[in-house]
This record gives sequence, C-alpha cells and structure tokens, in this order.
Amino acid sequence: MPVRPGTRRIEGRALAAAAAALLLAATGGEAIDLTAKVRARPDLVAALEAGCARICQGNRREARLERVTAAPLGGGLWRIEGEAALRNRHVQPVPAGLGGLVGDSLTLFDHTVRVRGRGRLDARTCLLEVEAVEVADDPLGLARLLDGEVGRRHRVERCAELLPEAGPAPPGAARRRP
Repeated sequence: MPVRPGTRRIEGRALAAAAAALLLAATGGEAIDLTAKVRARPDLVAALEAGCARICQGNRREARLERVTAAPLGGGLWRIEGEAALRNRHVQPVPAGLGGLVGDSLTLFDHTVRVRGRGRLDARTCLLEVEAVEVADDPLGLARLLDGEVGRRHRVERCAELLPEAGPAPPGAARRRP
C-alpha cells in the first residue's frame, strides 16, 4: 500500500523525527562515545560476560560490547545507550565411528543476538536505571529473559571515571558572564 503525505504513517514519522531532534537539542548535543573506557574496565566486561553466561546458549557462547554512549541530560543525569552482541554457538565433536575424522566437529547452531539498551545514569549516586531493552535477531527467544531488566537499577562502581569531567549546563540554565 503506497504511503501518501498527510496519512498517519507519514505524520507519525515526521513527529518521531521532530521528537528525536528535540531530544538531541535538549541533551546539549551529540552523545559522547564511552566504548573504549567501558572495555578497559574489567569489572564491567565481567558483568557483561556473566550476563551472557546466564542467558546465552551453547558451549562456545560469548558476549561482545559493540558501543556505549552517554549524553548529558543536566543536573548530573546522563542518557546511556549501549549495544552488545551475544553469540550463541554450540560445536559438537564428531565421533570417529560415525565416519568422521578425528578432530572434526559439527556446528549445531551459531547465531548472534543484538541487544540495545537505554538508561539514565545519576552521576551523584552511580545508579543506572534501565529504561528500554531492544533485542534483534533472536531465534531462541532471549528477549523474554531481558524484559525483566526494564525498570531495574544497577550500581555502576566508579562511574565518574567513565564520564567526562564536566558536562554542559542543563538546558535553560543561566550562564555566567566573564
């Protein structure tokens, strides 16, 4: 069915684009990439790996952090967005008696689930509240396991190490004159 200007679908897209532009303007600009800082913290990498050990499938499962960004919201609050790839893989050795050569193996399944999360981090308390979780390429139904994360709060130890020194002033805040 063709989409015509003035239809709800077009108006909805225009409204969504306007809302995204307004949110970007309200956060004071572009998001800051924190991926390298997060990858450098063994405690945060271990938390990601522990989460994968809990929900990923297979004997060769692994988690990979793709991206983490932060955008200032003002008042010590930050919008945190992240993406991880959860690889679900199971490799089975083929016994020599079944016609396989010694050392051969059979991959029973191998697929990667992409998880995107969004939350709000309070820099004063280092509490991260999960606001949304989106899951893509999920043939095993891992999304239902992650639905319970929305609304939960997690403590991010030493969160000040991850954030820039001083974020921009909150929108509408008075600026000092030199």
